[in-house]
Amino acid sequence: MHSKHIIFAHSFDHNGLSKKLDNNLVAKELENDGLCWVHLDASSKQTRNWLEKEVIYLDHLIVDALLAEEARPRIVEFDKGILIILRAVNFNKGSNPEDMVSIRIWIDSCRIITIQRRNVKSAFTISENINSGKLIKNSGELLYNLLYETLSDISTFIYGVSESLDSLEQKVTSTHDMIFREQVIKARSQSAVLKRHLIPQREVIRKLQTVEHSFINEWARRHFQENYENIAGMIEEAEEAKDRSQILHDELSNALSEKLNRSMYKLSIITSIFMPLTFVTGIFGMNIGGVPGIGNSEAFNFCMFGMLLIFLLQMLFFKRGKWF
Repeated sequence: MHSKHIIFAHSFDHNGLSKKLDNNLVAKELENDGLCWVHLDASSKQTRNWLEKEVIYLDHLIVDALLAEEARPRIVEFDKGILIILRAVNFNKGSNPEDMVSIRIWIDSCRIITIQRRNVKSAFTISENINSGKLIKNSGELLYNLLYETLSDISTFIYGVSESLDSLEQKVTSTHDMIFREQVIKARSQSAVLKRHLIPQREVIRKLQTVEHSFINEWARRHFQENYENIAGMIEEAEEAKDRSQILHDELSNALSEKLNRSMYKLSIITSIFMPLTFVTGIFGMNIGGVPGIGNSEAFNFCMFGMLLIFLLQMLFFKRGKWF
């Protein structure tokens, strides 16, 4: 019977060679002393039952944390292992990459249990590498590879945001066209969300370097330091991208304000020109007795000449006052 809750599983011999496990044998393999990795689907209703019945050495608090709806990056040490929750870029179809997916990990000396609610690309990448012959000799090494692939995906995405900002900067500064505003806002949102998830993830990796477990050896600690340096650089890049996008947003806002001010200035000048002319036409348009020029055939020409003179005097005044 196909177990939908088990996505894939690997067991490893003492040389690090992998054997893909049949789903029906996974629970038994997890009880052995050899290294085993199983990747589960938390969206399956069978997952909780399977963990509670087949993996009875896991505390119910650990199971609850592994299956929680929402999970923030964190690390919790237990006597026999470590609970780790990480975030990865969301490459699922129809999703925004910055809406990061979580991967929950239980790791001890001879087993790793990982759980996803939505597909996590880094887990499948490692599984493919293992199927292609990659050697995994201990659980600390498998954890490092999982961290490396997860951070590599995040790095690719965040530096892609920075490259898009490079292009946007050139376009915005040269055109100040409002069509780029949505792209700038999107870049700012992406960098802000990434930073929010990466900061606690950095603390997870920092703490991994100090945990006291036999399966976290000096080799793993050195490589966790490499992971830490990588994520620290990504946080700085996300912060810089956020600042740059804010500057571009301000640039566009200032350009829009300046454009509106210029338009209002032009309207003010036009209003100033037509205000006295409107006053004159209003006076002579009154349908009451005593209006000058009634019955005089030349009155219209005099009126038009007077309005032209007022217009020319206004233009001279505006020019000398450097209104335009």
